[in-house]
Amino acid sequence: MFFLVIVKCMKCGKEYELKPDNNPSDFQCDCGGNLEFKADIAHEILKSKKTTRKSLSRRRITISISLIVCLVLIISALLVIFNSGSHHVNMVTQINKSDNNTTSIANQTYSANGITFNYPADWQQIENLNSPSRWGYGDPIVAFYDPSNNATENNIYTYFYIKQRDVGSLDEMLSDYRSDIAAIGQTEISERNITVNGMKAVELKKKWTNGNIQYQALTVHIEAVPGSKYYRIGCVVPASEYNATLPKFEMVVNSFKPQ
Repeated sequence: MFFLVIVKCMKCGKEYELKPDNNPSDFQCDCGGNLEFKADIAHEILKSKKTTRKSLSRRRITISISLIVCLVLIISALLVIFNSGSHHVNMVTQINKSDNNTTSIANQTYSANGITFNYPADWQQIENLNSPSRWGYGDPIVAFYDPSNNATENNIYTYFYIKQRDVGSLDEMLSDYRSDIAAIGQTEISERNITVNGMKAVELKKKWTNGNIQYQALTVHIEAVPGSKYYRIGCVVPASEYNATLPKFEMVVNSFKPQ
């Protein structure tokens, strides 16, 4: 909206329109007469008003479309999360107890067969659990292997397994295990008492040589329910890669819980 000033010739009465900042004394009528103020009249530019309305309408449409797109993206993300089930990918900062270094490990959650734990996101589940050469007699509940370096299930170097043991005490389970590894020429390196999510446990490390490869294993023997429910987590890797892989094994152990 703008204003025009109406001025009138004092001699002949002819009217003129001037801008508000124009001084009538600076102008003169065609007849030579002086001009004087008559009135201020407000004029609304309808064309400008219509253009503004169109611009506002387009802006409202653009904003509405943007909101709809955002809502669709949010709903899609939520559906992906809800449909992922118990095997969801997340990030865990794992502390390597051996050197106090921290490592961020992408992982998934396994939840079945009465247990739950996190495992490296790119590791694959072993389908054939009947493999005494890997973990002795008595099939494990579940096992995973590292598929790096084109490893396949028939050609595995780095893996872990979880067994449920039918024993009456933690001491009995450890005694049986020591006898088993001694019988096949494996050597115990160290042993210590630990807790896993509030459960009494013993960590036992061992080593052995198969062909031209020396292996090292971290085994954790867990008393889930005293006198009735015991688990063993066995983590195996070539000795040269033990320190680099240890944070992943510790993640599995530290997240292990019976359901």
